[in-house]
Amino acid sequence: MSDSMLTYILKDLRSKVEGLEASAVVSKEGLIVASDLSEGISEMHLAVMSSIILIIGENFLLETKGGSLDASILQFNEKKLIIMDAGLDFIIVAILDNLTRMDIAFVEMRNSAKRISEAES
Repeated sequence: MSDSMLTYILKDLRSKVEGLEASAVVSKEGLIVASDLSEGISEMHLAVMSSIILIIGENFLLETKGGSLDASILQFNEKKLIIMDAGLDFIIVAILDNLTRMDIAFVEMRNSAKRISEAES
């Protein structure tokens, strides 16, 4: 799967979700594979933080026998962060402003995650 294809999927996601500030495809090992980031957002920091959140979520699921990770949502005063499974090797990460409609963001992220997963196979 090419980086340009993944970047296209991320730019398409941005065009469909009003308030999406940044998105990235991150390997489950914590490496940026593709990104569509706003100025001032570090690829490295986003990848590392996303990977840490993924590990915490997976550890929680192991401890509670809760299945597998689907999505993690962190909501802050001014931002939202969604991390969603996107196949065997990848996750998709999105930073949203606080006014973003979560229903639209979730549906469009799910569609993007499916496209990433299908392209991976």
